[in-house]
Amino acid sequence: MQAMKRRGLVFLIVSFFSIFSLSYVSAEGSSTSEFSIEQLFPLMSALFIATMVWRWFIPNQLANLQVAFEIDDDLYEVHRITRDVSDARELLGEGSVGYGVGLYMMGMTGILILIAEFIFQPESFFGPDLYIIGLLILIPILISPWETLNAQLTSKKQKSLSGSKLVIFFRRSFTLIILVTSTLAVLYYGMSKSDDLFIEPVWLAAAMLVFMSPTIFAYGRIMGASWNMLLINKWRTSNGRKNPIDPDKAGILNRLFSLILVIFLLTMPLTALNGIVTVIHVLINEPTNSTEVLNYGGIIGHSLYERIDIISEILFEWEIIKSMPQFLSLYLSLNIAIVGLAFIFELTRNLILGGQTFGGVFGVTLDTPREIRSEVSAQTRQLKFAFAGFSGYTVLLLVLVCYKEFGSLMPFTDWIESRGFDEGMRLLTTWMFIAVGQTVFLLTWLVSIIRYSSLRKLRFDLNPDERREGAVRLAGGDWMRTLVDQAALEEDLDSLIQFQRRSLDGDPALIRHEKARARMWELSIRGLWPLAIEEARKVLAQSGGDDDIARMLIAVGHMASRRLDAAREALHGLEQPEGYDEPELLSFVCEWLDPWQGNVDEDDFWDWENNSCIDHIQNTMQMIRNWNPKQSLDVIHKDRLTRVAQLSMVSLLRAQRMHDEALDISLRLVRQDPIGVRPRIASALCLIDKGDWHSARSIEKELLESDSQDPRVLALSSILGQQSMDEEEFEVALVSGEGKKMKKWINSAPVNSVAALGIKGGMDEAINANVLVTAHEATRRSMPPRYSSGRLTFVANILILIPIWILLGIYIASIRTEIQGAAVSVTLLLLHYSSRKLLLQQRRQIRHRDQKAMVAYAKRMRRFKVAPDKSNIPVGTHLLLSGILVTVNGVVLDIGVPAWLTEHLPKDSDKTVRARLKRRSKKISKSRPPRLQPLGEGWWLKRPKEDGSEVPALERLIGPVAYRGRPSYIDRKAGKNSRPTGMVRTSPRPAHSVDLGSRGIPTNTRKSERKSKLPKNKPNVRVGNSKNLPGYGGKNRRPPV
Repeated sequence: MQAMKRRGLVFLIVSFFSIFSLSYVSAEGSSTSEFSIEQLFPLMSALFIATMVWRWFIPNQLANLQVAFEIDDDLYEVHRITRDVSDARELLGEGSVGYGVGLYMMGMTGILILIAEFIFQPESFFGPDLYIIGLLILIPILISPWETLNAQLTSKKQKSLSGSKLVIFFRRSFTLIILVTSTLAVLYYGMSKSDDLFIEPVWLAAAMLVFMSPTIFAYGRIMGASWNMLLINKWRTSNGRKNPIDPDKAGILNRLFSLILVIFLLTMPLTALNGIVTVIHVLINEPTNSTEVLNYGGIIGHSLYERIDIISEILFEWEIIKSMPQFLSLYLSLNIAIVGLAFIFELTRNLILGGQTFGGVFGVTLDTPREIRSEVSAQTRQLKFAFAGFSGYTVLLLVLVCYKEFGSLMPFTDWIESRGFDEGMRLLTTWMFIAVGQTVFLLTWLVSIIRYSSLRKLRFDLNPDERREGAVRLAGGDWMRTLVDQAALEEDLDSLIQFQRRSLDGDPALIRHEKARARMWELSIRGLWPLAIEEARKVLAQSGGDDDIARMLIAVGHMASRRLDAAREALHGLEQPEGYDEPELLSFVCEWLDPWQGNVDEDDFWDWENNSCIDHIQNTMQMIRNWNPKQSLDVIHKDRLTRVAQLSMVSLLRAQRMHDEALDISLRLVRQDPIGVRPRIASALCLIDKGDWHSARSIEKELLESDSQDPRVLALSSILGQQSMDEEEFEVALVSGEGKKMKKWINSAPVNSVAALGIKGGMDEAINANVLVTAHEATRRSMPPRYSSGRLTFVANILILIPIWILLGIYIASIRTEIQGAAVSVTLLLLHYSSRKLLLQQRRQIRHRDQKAMVAYAKRMRRFKVAPDKSNIPVGTHLLLSGILVTVNGVVLDIGVPAWLTEHLPKDSDKTVRARLKRRSKKISKSRPPRLQPLGEGWWLKRPKEDGSEVPALERLIGPVAYRGRPSYIDRKAGKNSRPTGMVRTSPRPAHSVDLGSRGIPTNTRKSERKSKLPKNKPNVRVGNSKNLPGYGGKNRRPPV
């Protein structure tokens, strides 16, 4: 309401200056260059008002920006981006927004100087002022099409990746060349149509139209896609109802303006149709009264003018009024106040709100609403586009309309008419510009109107972030957050899934946010990374971009999906208190995953001390070096990451038929983590391999009692012959699914190699996900892990192809000239070298599917007859196998271990490696194979029980320690000891007061930063919330990512 009062005040001020000067104005349109102090009044007054607009009006108009994104079916959360003028000024100072605002202010200032000229010196124009007006108006008109073309042609992928300045320069240069070439082509065509090479005015207008077409298309698309949202919400504003565009209670001025805007919006389709038909009629039929038709509002206006006498009289009076310079001053003032300073901001608010995405079709979507909510770079991109794009088109239309309606009063009219732009041509040019924009608007409106009824039914939750603010803290706060965080830390998928399905009392926005976090953690732990990334983006948007845990999960998801550039971008600018090592570890792992362009090598490992993640990477590389299923025992950690790594070791030991060692490790893990699900699953699988099926079934029954919703437990039940399990669950589908059913999982689970092996031709994706899945077969076939080009390739390139190119040159020289022969040889050698380099470059392009290096590695495996598949992989391997492990907030996550990491291995002699592998291959061949297929249904009715099976297997094998804490764990799952619903508030604690060690979060493990200690007194710094850290712009600002 306050913003609307200020908006109305500016309107009144501008109108007052215009009306105040009416009695002093009479004009002749001439110009003078004689200087006097009075000549500076128009410029100074215009600059004064422009300064007011820049410093006061624009921030007030942007003080209530909002964004809406879907959070549930037909439910959208509406979040504030700016809450007051200080937030708006802070946003205007971000990135390249100032560039767009500068273009907008140039156009507005040029028009304001023109208004001031009519006010202070109506009888003549000051020459220098005219040049200033022309410059200020011309610059945004010339730049706007280029900016809008760049914005519309730049793909989301190009926005998400940080290109070098050189790439951006070439991309923008290319769009400029397209724009200028298209315009020159129209001019050239117009010249070719003339006998004396004189360009007719109609072709100049067409060239101008082509040059401005990117802006016109963008304006029409945005208007057409925004029509539904603007009409519905402005009607609600006129009725005094809060809505996503106007979240505050509307005052009288705002309601009146909204009502006028509703009327304007309702007539827009009819006006657009009238403009389009009028221009087509004038261009094709060339009526004799075309100037009159264009001058009186097109076909509809002219028809009314001819048929209704009173309208004729009004229009006659209008023609008299138009000759008055004071009316032109008032007209321009009203245009600036209503169109330039008001309606453009309504479009900007709807553009940032995201109303085009859910309220229309074919709009200009630069960023998704979730990106706008969470990323400052997306917000600045929207504002830059709105100011730079809309200002040029708005100012150009205003100038064209002034020359159309008030040509006798405008400067340079005689010069323009001498070039063929008489009144009729000016009218036609203006109508052509308007009609093209109206055509784009009408087409977009026609395809968007189908969403009108569904848009009215959408529910919008206004300001949920305000209700959530303060209720959720990582170190304490709402009980739901504590539950979700603890369940994620313990890999308790059952609790996470049950929490998502529970009906809870409390604030709906807070409940939705915590359920989204539970879903995010569930998908991340299961390795369904594409879905996890989307859920993390939802959580990030709900928290306003101030959730670094969600950002780290997005980065881990990109690493798992082999999009390392996107991972680097997600980690860019991520700051945490000193000593909190997780972000730096993720950056290190991201660089390690790229052996060709990464910025780390083996020497950088020595900078980390007593860090389980780093030690695990080194152990994993040693395991790949000899396909050894056992990790090094030199460094032993007791944290969760090490226990998860040992679970993966169990899967490798099973595959290489070391059953006793695998069972010993799994039982030891059960002792260490009695309530853990996967250690019990590992024990059950080992017992199945040994033939103790009834013992494995007793473990399954215990897991069904405590974790019946855990998909990994359901997969174990499927392995044990329970056929009623839900095969839509990823883990269950990998047990028995085959063929086409498996195709969807290869993309959904990019680090699960068993999913890739389930489809034909998925070997390269399998070794891209986790090369360790081939360890047992590579050992049996004595295949060294390190890949290098074969001797045959070397011989073919060096000893065959290169001599051939030289001989061809000699042959050409013998029948032609020596220069031609030399040229042929050099050309062929260069082509040969370039093709080799191109092939090498393609192999080093990291991606998830069809990476050239992995395809070549898969072919090498076929030469060695290494073929891991379901016929030789132990059943349930996908439940245990993991690669490189990282932690986010202490939660252990798997990002796989791609085969290209063999580039990091030392160059061992193939003969030495094969000798070791052959010795182990003999041991494998002599051992009992593991269980490869699920057990048949009802086997427990036929198979006799093992001795002592009346006692639960884990009690028999481990003792009472295997059940330590499980009774209370089961009671909590059953709801006997559950916390009451509602909010339990506690005061937030700084990051250094949180027991990071209990969550397994690495701290101060980097030697080079050992001198930096945790801050002793930083009460505003919390893990997962970096908005108050030094170096950030303000309370709601984040660094661009």
